[in-house]
Amino acid sequence: MAHVEQRSYCKALFEGKIEEDIVFPFPHLQGEERESLNMVIDSVAKFCRDKIKPDVIDREKRIPKDVMKGLSELGLMGMVIPEAYGGFSLSQRGYCRVIEELSRTSASVAVTVGGHQSIGLKGILLYGTEDQKKKYLPRLASGEWIAAFCLTEPGAGSDAQSQKTTAVRKGDHYILNGSKQWVTNGGIADLYTVFAQTEVLVKGAKKNRISALIVTRDLDGITIGPEEKKMGIRGSSTTPVIFENVKVPVENLLGQEGNGFKTAMEILNSGRLGLASGCVGAARTMIQSSLSHAGEREQFGKKISEFEMIREKIARMTVNTYAMESVTYMTAGLVDRGDVDFSMESAVSKVFCTERLWELINDALQIMGGNGYMEEYPHGRFLRDSRINMIFEGTNEILRLFIALSGLQRPGEVLKEVAKAIQDPLHNFGQLADYAVKKITSLAGDRITLAEHLLEDEYSRVEEYTRHLSEVAEKVIRRYKKKIVEKEFVLERIAEMVMDLYVMTCVISRVSSAIKEKGADKASDEINICRTFCNFAWRRVRKNSRMIDRNDDEILTAVSGKTIEKGAYPF
Repeated sequence: MAHVEQRSYCKALFEGKIEEDIVFPFPHLQGEERESLNMVIDSVAKFCRDKIKPDVIDREKRIPKDVMKGLSELGLMGMVIPEAYGGFSLSQRGYCRVIEELSRTSASVAVTVGGHQSIGLKGILLYGTEDQKKKYLPRLASGEWIAAFCLTEPGAGSDAQSQKTTAVRKGDHYILNGSKQWVTNGGIADLYTVFAQTEVLVKGAKKNRISALIVTRDLDGITIGPEEKKMGIRGSSTTPVIFENVKVPVENLLGQEGNGFKTAMEILNSGRLGLASGCVGAARTMIQSSLSHAGEREQFGKKISEFEMIREKIARMTVNTYAMESVTYMTAGLVDRGDVDFSMESAVSKVFCTERLWELINDALQIMGGNGYMEEYPHGRFLRDSRINMIFEGTNEILRLFIALSGLQRPGEVLKEVAKAIQDPLHNFGQLADYAVKKITSLAGDRITLAEHLLEDEYSRVEEYTRHLSEVAEKVIRRYKKKIVEKEFVLERIAEMVMDLYVMTCVISRVSSAIKEKGADKASDEINICRTFCNFAWRRVRKNSRMIDRNDDEILTAVSGKTIEKGAYPF
């Protein structure tokens, strides 16, 4: 049976297409599911207020056992696990909402729960056999066992395929050797999803390919290293895990042998949404804390919330948090649909939310003034906790390359086919005519018809700059051909264009739903937020589009080259 490629909203943008039925209407939870989730969130919020002491967790660098027990009793360790295996069967949107709520109080707790479910046990959900699911998921759902994800190595970070850990088949076991670093939940986990090089046959020849294995802590030869001394998320466990001649049963192979890299990427695709939702929760807390201060603090005879530069920060924080929510829950809705490719959208959500949160915390701390720098306030902890978000589960630099290069694949294939057809135009007239029709259509541009007309100024910018993006995509493929993979200045700008276009669409979709639900008058605040965000976003898209041809790339390369050559500040 031929593989049918799933549609992707972001990938379609590269061809000048707006697949609006993917993103309209906004995927709000409805009815009974919404009511059930609200009850769960109320319980989680109460637990956070009563039981979680984030400053104590940060100071003592551990999560108390009674907190872990309470999380398990609430069912939070099995949220994404089906009821058949003892879990909660929560949707991706529901799961993200719980992670958001936990993150409002403690990033360490949210990372522990997320590391367990978003990535630790996710491989079993996606690729596990029925026997594997029955054997492991009930214990993981109850919180009796904690899961961890072992991918990163001392010499293999962003370049995951350069792993040195090996799993050599010996009869009915794999002999596992190697070391993993920065393993979230490493010191408390009972089950590890481990990625290692295995020998497989590829077209008759033996090749090393990555495979995924389920490795339980009770196996001989596993050593857990000391807890890392971290800048932030100090209450979460982060350790090296070393494997020395560990005999892993063959039945613990997760998915197909040699297919581990794909497994890891699929796991991380959904894991990134947990990170994004955590950023939303942290943003909410920072806004609330800053507003309390700004409404009470008086300088020069009036509250500081009345000063325009403070109001500008508050507006920016509010608008960006709304955008973060919109892109996170839109993408979570795509996951729940199950019929679309959400890999690029998930990467966009992670990059956008982690970077907006970093900026937002800086604004929040500035509003607090000197108080924000004091340990009695949460801003310093939130600042330290949030920095890792731009590094783990794919650095934001790597994800920008992924966004751009994934999107350029399809236009590149089309141009390659056209180039071949031009060599024999008479025999390939149909193909050339088809390309010409598509080209004319793309110049006219796709239209958004499902958004509310009140937002025409905003969605017309999405239409306009989607055309620009497709033109840029074709231009850079023709200009650089295979060398495009090395042109990171260009790829970064393309990724930025895609991110802004997607987030604009998510905001427009959400506000359109608000207008439909309660009318334009009652949705006036949302309309203002939409207009503000889109006004800033389309200007960024325009700037990045223009900088494809007009930029300082050569100068930047020269300056950095001189500094690198000297090995220090050169002046």
